[in-house]
Amino acid sequence: KKVVLGQEIDYWVAPAMVFHVIADNSKLGGAGLEIGLGGGPDVINKEHLNRNVGLVMSGSSQNYEIWGIAIDANLESLDEGKTAGIFIMFTAIAAVLVVGFSLGSYWATAITGVGIAILMVWLKGFSALIGLKTGLVIDLVVPIGMISLGVDFVVHAVRRYREELLQGNNPKVSFTLGYASVLGALLLAMASDSIAFLSNLSSNIEAVIHFGCAAAIAVIASFWILGVAAPLLTMKVDQLITQSRYDFQTRRWFFYRILGSILVASVSGTSIIMLVAVSKSIGLALLGGCILLLILLPMFILGRSGSNVVFEDMKNMGTIAPRQDRFAQIVAKIVTYSAANALKVIILTVLITAYSVYSALQLTPSFDVKDFFDSESDFVVGLDKFDEFIAGGEPGVTFVKGDLTDPTVYDDINNYIESLRGIDFVGETPSGDVTFGLNALNVLTTIMHNPFSVASIEEATGVTITDSNSNGIPDTKQQIATIFEYSLLNGVWGDGQNLMLRPDQIQGAVYFRRNEEALTTIQFQIPGTRDQAVVTAALKEITPSVLKLENHPSLSKVALTGSAFQREVQLSESTRTLYTSLPIAIVAATILLLITMRSFRYAIVTVIPIGLVVAWLYGVMYMFGFSLNFVTAMIGAISIGVGIDYSIHMTIRFREELNRNESKILAVQKAAGGTGVALVASAASSIVGFAIMGFAPMPMFASYGQLTSLMIFFALISSLVVLPALLTLVTPEQTRKVK
Repeated sequence: KKVVLGQEIDYWVAPAMVFHVIADNSKLGGAGLEIGLGGGPDVINKEHLNRNVGLVMSGSSQNYEIWGIAIDANLESLDEGKTAGIFIMFTAIAAVLVVGFSLGSYWATAITGVGIAILMVWLKGFSALIGLKTGLVIDLVVPIGMISLGVDFVVHAVRRYREELLQGNNPKVSFTLGYASVLGALLLAMASDSIAFLSNLSSNIEAVIHFGCAAAIAVIASFWILGVAAPLLTMKVDQLITQSRYDFQTRRWFFYRILGSILVASVSGTSIIMLVAVSKSIGLALLGGCILLLILLPMFILGRSGSNVVFEDMKNMGTIAPRQDRFAQIVAKIVTYSAANALKVIILTVLITAYSVYSALQLTPSFDVKDFFDSESDFVVGLDKFDEFIAGGEPGVTFVKGDLTDPTVYDDINNYIESLRGIDFVGETPSGDVTFGLNALNVLTTIMHNPFSVASIEEATGVTITDSNSNGIPDTKQQIATIFEYSLLNGVWGDGQNLMLRPDQIQGAVYFRRNEEALTTIQFQIPGTRDQAVVTAALKEITPSVLKLENHPSLSKVALTGSAFQREVQLSESTRTLYTSLPIAIVAATILLLITMRSFRYAIVTVIPIGLVVAWLYGVMYMFGFSLNFVTAMIGAISIGVGIDYSIHMTIRFREELNRNESKILAVQKAAGGTGVALVASAASSIVGFAIMGFAPMPMFASYGQLTSLMIFFALISSLVVLPALLTLVTPEQTRKVK
């Protein structure tokens, strides 16, 4: 009891309550309820409306709090993506700085940073040109993932050019010799990477197909920008440096290079994140300023400071080609040890891979909202509150198509609805029903249980409506067809001119046209769908009832749909794509390598690291509790490209050195001292960059950064430890004179 305004009343307290706001769906673009990422403009517009409604309801009150229940999944992902933008920016900056450090050059930093930014422009432009749908994947996941492959092209091309410089050649001759040696590997890497990503076209998911197309575009663009233009520009700059009257090896210039590298990496990294996630116009302005002030202006000054000496004054050779003998010796020693102990390495690899494969096969598709969104966000907190206080759940929808004028159909539909009551994963409404909303069955029963409604239809149409068995369903097809036609046009009227159901409500429940199959939907609630395992189990239990209903001779199609089941299909398809694209990529890459290398054994051992990287990555994912979802499946696709990329460079360099040296071990040593060092530099830049992203507040980007760093490390190990052992095993001892 409580006294309110002088009157004693009975009162009750509720810790939470739910408000439903009904909108005019036709004014919002139509279509049904959709909860999930990748929504189109109509979905985004509805989410903006949802947020505005939430702001109005929250007002300025301090006595209550309001959370939306899964009202803005796409907007939340965009907001958190922008929050993670600072980490993405530092990922790009760190990757560019490590490239510059590994090559010991301000110009390597500047050209790489600007090259990656231009790569983003090409990716955005060509993706729009061929009609790829924008979204989280195209806007963020692909561009970030391509940083690794772009860095790989420029590091290998420039380092091979530098090797020739260290032999005493001038820049032009060094470029001709070095680039000619590495061009075949770069072309083969581009082709194999493109094949690996295009293997995702085998998917039935639009986003995965667009991912494959966008990634292939990015690979080709990376080759031209960072594999062709960047090393050529580096050579031109080196020509200017060797002709300059300045001595760039002094302490003053050393500090200038450090400060300049930090500046150009920061500006180019900022332009990258602007282009990718914030504002294309600001990103283009920053990129233009970076090119003008940090590349063209210094080149102009270098050109004006040049002497008349043509490549004979090599006082700046230490600047354009710094020696890294100690580091190269360490890499060569590790790789050579692996090759010299090939059998031990292979046995250990087989054991580790076998356990990794076993663990990887335990992974199942999973979706928990906390794997994607910040656990402190309103989106996640709202779902937590809903699970804590409110019964019900996310809508599941049964789609029914066929001759809905057949009275016997409704007996089976009623039996289907009753079967849902016995399924643990289906929730009940507060009134005890297992379905909610209108469908063909309850439209008919509502009318038949109201004599005035029946009378008004009979009077308007001249058709007598009967129900001889009192089951709430008209007796004949003609009667049911008449009811649908009348109510779709006029609604359902009750006694006293009371409009019980509006025409638009009927239209949302039943589609009916003469001489066409009719449609209806049956909606129910699935509690706990934030854990995709619940959806998987619900789908398994409901499917037999769906198939039983579909067996009715008057029904042509009965299927489950709704956002929860759509996510289930997407996750299953992501898994299927991984399992199908991997063998497609391996077979296609093997055929390509067979044609280009003209050797079966070298083609096979070059492809093996692909399988190793994927197996190790997904094995570790299972061990550390990562789930298999849309994002982690795409990391697997990227790992195919990176794995084949690294191994191609190592195999081609090994075969090249095999023709120059007396033994295969010595060939491994020489290859490791050149290409091996380039692989370490390329991997280090990507690992450092993606490790920074691993600290992003948005779990999706954090896991993306962590797993990508791990994947690149595995690709490096497979190429520098396992591959040399395999190459040693399949290569016979030299029996001819070396070239």
